[in-house]
Amino acid sequence: MPTYRYPPLVESPADRVVESILRQIAVRDDVLNEAKKRRRLICRLAMQHEAARRWYYSGSIAHGTHNAPLGDADCGVVLNRMFERFRAFGPDAEGAGKGPEEFIHMFAAFILPRLRAEGYPDAELDLTGNRALKFVFNSAVDFDELGPVDPYVDLILGLTRRDGEGLWIPNRRKGGWDASHPERHTELMTSVDPQPLVVHRAHLNRLGKRAVKRDDVIDGRIQVMCSWNLGALSLGIVLERKALATALADFFAGASTAIAEGLTKDPAKVSDPSSLPEGVTLQIASARLAEMAAVVYASIGATNEFAARRALAPLFGVEIDAIRERKKRVTIHPLNDALRSRNALAIGTAAGGDIPRCCGWA
Repeated sequence: MPTYRYPPLVESPADRVVESILRQIAVRDDVLNEAKKRRRLICRLAMQHEAARRWYYSGSIAHGTHNAPLGDADCGVVLNRMFERFRAFGPDAEGAGKGPEEFIHMFAAFILPRLRAEGYPDAELDLTGNRALKFVFNSAVDFDELGPVDPYVDLILGLTRRDGEGLWIPNRRKGGWDASHPERHTELMTSVDPQPLVVHRAHLNRLGKRAVKRDDVIDGRIQVMCSWNLGALSLGIVLERKALATALADFFAGASTAIAEGLTKDPAKVSDPSSLPEGVTLQIASARLAEMAAVVYASIGATNEFAARRALAPLFGVEIDAIRERKKRVTIHPLNDALRSRNALAIGTAAGGDIPRCCGWA
């Protein structure tokens, strides 16, 4: 279970249940470290290119909003447009300006053989995505009871903009480029406010993301907004630390109000407003977030954890069931009875080996 630099504020049964959900969806340190190691490697290889100016980390791991199961790590490299090969790319290049396809393939051909030479001979490059080069390592690491984990890395190639902040990011679907400022997004999410507030906001984003993403698989609903949309909204809503359940309910309510008024503006003031998924209107998104707020508000009045779990089940039923199953497995483990009886022979049998007498049980 994770330890927190700045633990959530827990004052009520609902707070305790929400905190247990936060712990349930946390990424194990060993899995997170493996993903970060691969991310560092891709950035190092990208920086070997003569046109690479700098690298950056982005996405949920960089923002501290990652949840389990962890699939990928995001990063980017910024290319120097002074190099002749790259001068023709981007919407502000001289003449018509080339689209991103040739640009992406040029860089992909540089990194993949180097990645294979770094100890990942079966690594592959997936270019089916819209923006990123997806490096699939095909090298699973077995983490005991968790099983094999094989995180991939999404690398975004960016061009500096001639007039304006941020980068030109490839958009392969439209054969063009989008203005964005991922470096500023990470700064806003991690460095601008005091760290206790930054961590509190990340906790709420993790819980909010999990609730919103659950709609992809429950009751035929669809996810009403992407994770970054929720993160951008949190910057204007989560401005102080509160007890965890109250803070989460207020976050959903604030997001509901904000999205009802219009699409979420880019906090870096570079990109267009965040779009909603196909088929989702402002009214649909606002109504669903209001429903989520109502669920959490209802849990705050619970006088015990059982009642709080029952109130929160419409949003976090999967997590609550997983927590219950985990506790059941721990409770029925034969080692527990042996430890309670302080029987050295029973402890040794349950643990699968001899227990030294110096332990004080004999």
